[in-house]
Amino acid sequence: MPSSNAYRITILIAVHTCILFLFISELSINFYEAKTYFNETSLLHYIINFSTFLFGQNDIALRIPMILMHFIGAFLYYDISKDMFKKQSDKLWNLFIYLLLPGINSVGIMVDGAGLVLFLLLIFLYLYKHQRTFAYILLPLYVFIDASFAFMYLSFIFFAIDRRKTYLLLASVLLFGASMYLFGIEIGGYPKNFFISTLGIYAAIFSPIVFVYLIYSLYRWGVKEERTLLWYLGVTAFLFSMLLSFRQQMKLEELAPYIIISTPIMVKTFLSSYRIRLREFRRGYRILLLIGISVLIISTLSIFMNKFIYLFIKDPTQHFVYKNHVAKELSKELKKLGIYEVVSTNKNLQLQLKFYGITKAYTYNLEDTKPSSESKSVTIRYINVEIAKFYVTKLYK
Repeated sequence: MPSSNAYRITILIAVHTCILFLFISELSINFYEAKTYFNETSLLHYIINFSTFLFGQNDIALRIPMILMHFIGAFLYYDISKDMFKKQSDKLWNLFIYLLLPGINSVGIMVDGAGLVLFLLLIFLYLYKHQRTFAYILLPLYVFIDASFAFMYLSFIFFAIDRRKTYLLLASVLLFGASMYLFGIEIGGYPKNFFISTLGIYAAIFSPIVFVYLIYSLYRWGVKEERTLLWYLGVTAFLFSMLLSFRQQMKLEELAPYIIISTPIMVKTFLSSYRIRLREFRRGYRILLLIGISVLIISTLSIFMNKFIYLFIKDPTQHFVYKNHVAKELSKELKKLGIYEVVSTNKNLQLQLKFYGITKAYTYNLEDTKPSSESKSVTIRYINVEIAKFYVTKLYK
């Protein structure tokens, strides 16, 4: 890549990574992250435990692996998609939009399987572009990492059929079968329709306007352009998640990476549609671009400045980041009172507090309602708004 463009993308990715790093102090560990850290035996569990082994059991060590994967992954994304664009400015726009996606800002810092899946997917696509032999070596290894890689194998089945690649087709079928055997897809219980909620989650991951235009772009690309591997990955994950949503709720956080990596198709479609028109007929596209970028920026700001949202909602528990609040501040307040051991009926909170050194023991009882006059209150506030209130009571044997 030209040195000037290399400089620009490095600055862009570095600034975004620094923002994520500074955002660490605004978050507490949530229950799902605590569960991954303490109770699971996944690859992500070992990665974050190794990080805390090196740097101590704290929020920075917990989230450094995710931020590092995001940092490297952004460069991989740029390299994977840059050949789709001729102009250097288009390549930068593509990267800029990728970094603004709410889903990217989420997986870039949250300890979640989606971040690991996206990173491994980007590694595979990078090797597929430059060293295809090594990429094929990774395919069987991914079987054991996460259940969502079944959708990658399924995408390869359709891709291989389209390109008439017999060996790739056979390998993909076998790997898809192996993934289904190891993980399967839970289809038990009574069927429920989650179609609308699934669309809502996707809209939150991408922002509504971007999501609608992305789906339109995938449709148009499939009809008029060459169906690339990126297209098959995005379309397969989306269609099957929507199909299964008629019966059950899918874990979309781990399916979204397959659609996210098809973002260059959306950017390419928009730029082509914009430039093919005469200047006087581009106004609608400029308005669409302005609205889309504005919504992305607002969505991004709402993530990084989320605590101000408490000023405008009546029930703090309805805040979209509430699960990543309270626990750290609560542990600090308890330690100020000399309390390092509590028992709570809230098992989720109990596990979160464990990460911050508040262990489970029947020394103090922690509740969100006052059980007796001897109970001490602990109030958590953000920007002078009461977010949560707890009561600790000494337990006597």
